[in-house]
Amino acid sequence: MKILELCMSPGLGGLELYVFRSALALSHRHEVISVINTQGKLAERYRNHPALKTHALNYRRSYLPLINARKLAHFIDQQQIDVIHMHWGNDLALAALAKKFSKRKPALVYTRQMQITRSKDDIYHRFLYSQMNLMLTITHALENDAKKFIHGFASRIKTLYYGVAAPAHILPPNEKIQKRAQLNFNQDDFVVGLFGRLEDGKGQHLLLKAIAEAQRHDISIKALIAGHEMAAGYSNTLKQLAKELKIDSQIQFSDFVSEPQALMQICDCVTLTSYEETFGLVLPEAMRAGVAVIGSNAGGGPEIIDHETTGLLFEPRNVSSLCQQISRLYSNPQFKHDIALGGKNKADTVFNQDEHFIKLEQHFLSVIQSGTSVTI
Repeated sequence: MKILELCMSPGLGGLELYVFRSALALSHRHEVISVINTQGKLAERYRNHPALKTHALNYRRSYLPLINARKLAHFIDQQQIDVIHMHWGNDLALAALAKKFSKRKPALVYTRQMQITRSKDDIYHRFLYSQMNLMLTITHALENDAKKFIHGFASRIKTLYYGVAAPAHILPPNEKIQKRAQLNFNQDDFVVGLFGRLEDGKGQHLLLKAIAEAQRHDISIKALIAGHEMAAGYSNTLKQLAKELKIDSQIQFSDFVSEPQALMQICDCVTLTSYEETFGLVLPEAMRAGVAVIGSNAGGGPEIIDHETTGLLFEPRNVSSLCQQISRLYSNPQFKHDIALGGKNKADTVFNQDEHFIKLEQHFLSVIQSGTSVTI
């Protein structure tokens, strides 16, 4: 099977990293060529893995990218591509037109990772989706929204949860103590981890306020907040808030880390405090690392976490609710252990990266064999 991974996005977040992970995983069994924006941040990942094949297009923002689509169609026919796997919504027109212009007519599979908030029933979108064989959504909630807003396409929309890798290394107790010491945490500290971009919507301020509330009840919580700031100065805003709340000595900040599961293992629990995440990759990453998780009861959180079995849920934007769930793990080590074990058992099966790519491969083979597009 010859697969074309398409992503012209200039950024580097979960979506773009998934493109790279897909190319890396699928290239073990198939020929994979990635069409990427050479000026984008994703290109650096590929440069560090020269064995992965890439093909460059100059990114042009356009609702009808006719020139690039004809170039891509020629490349598809030349390389005898069987399936186009696309990810970024802005590439939908490029992929649909390239398929239309192509003589080979490869299957088109779209992994939808972002929310859908409005109807896609106009003539323009009806054409784009008519070229598509399958849409894979990363949660059932997103699948339901897609079926609601993209009419006549329900039978070709399916959920395929993200898969995450197991930790590259499980830290023994002595290494956990050493890593804690490097971050000024003691062995007996209760440490809450929060991993993700530093911005208001990620809710880091909620965790700071929850720790301050716990402090008023004589519960001492510390936190590790890791991630790069999206707007210059936002980390200073959070540090100033911690100072105003008189908990600054309990908070450690770290920049973006390439292997977050190593740091997750020194935490007693990992929280995802975003107002609403479509999925929330941090949660299964921590679960596979054997760490108890707390997530917002919105977006993908309730599909990842079975409350009080594989993790805990708190009400979105609610500081007291977050404080309550952290306090439950703090006050009951056995409960924390059971939650962590339940989460790991679920993540090792439902969110297993190897299983994910096996299922993705099966979806590709299925649409290639059926050879049908959707009439809308």
